[in-house]
Amino acid sequence: MNSVSVQQQEYTPNPPKFWSEKDAGVTRFFVYILLLEDGELYVGHTRELRERMLEHRHGITSSTAGRNPSLRYFEITPTREAAMLREHELKQIVKKNRREIYRIITSFQDLVSELN
Repeated sequence: MNSVSVQQQEYTPNPPKFWSEKDAGVTRFFVYILLLEDGELYVGHTRELRERMLEHRHGITSSTAGRNPSLRYFEITPTREAAMLREHELKQIVKKNRREIYRIITSFQDLVSELN
């Protein structure tokens, strides 16, 4: 994955304690980007990407409800803390350099197309 230059802000992930129990034994977490119907981007992380996508598509997630979310990008991290850090980094890129985030998405989609 290409390195992206973003001014780093101090960020320490602080997952709720109940996640620690549920995360025991989990060895992968997903960081993902959705494109919403209105052109906005949503960045999140989850233990289970399929389940989370169903929640987004069925309006269970209020921030994407009724906005026809479609998955545009994802990556896998080994821990929730790593996923939270990467989510924060991607959100900073979305805020500061939308062109860069679209480059990341396009590169990912090009790779998927090439492999299919």
